[in-house]
Amino acid sequence: MEKKKVEEKKNVEKQEVKKEKLTYDELNNVCHQLSEQARNLYQQLQVANQKLEEANLTNAFRRLDYLFEILDKYKFFAEDFIAQCVNEITTIMTIPEQEPEKED
Repeated sequence: MEKKKVEEKKNVEKQEVKKEKLTYDELNNVCHQLSEQARNLYQQLQVANQKLEEANLTNAFRRLDYLFEILDKYKFFAEDFIAQCVNEITTIMTIPEQEPEKED
């Protein structure tokens, strides 16, 4: 009785091993599917990055609006805070200078 169970387990294991081996065409199909999936995921990543960049720009402009609003109502805020707001506006509005590329 036990021999039959052991033999049956071995037969099942052999069949599973045979099922796991793929032909060249099957491997090629899997490769193409994975390639297409990678391409789709990359496109989704690009779209998400673009949306994130747009959201960051929107947030930056909104913050800038609030900073100017604070300056309009400077009487209600401490001088140090107003100075910080002015510094932040200056930082946001200043375009960073690009260093010229050095040629060897």
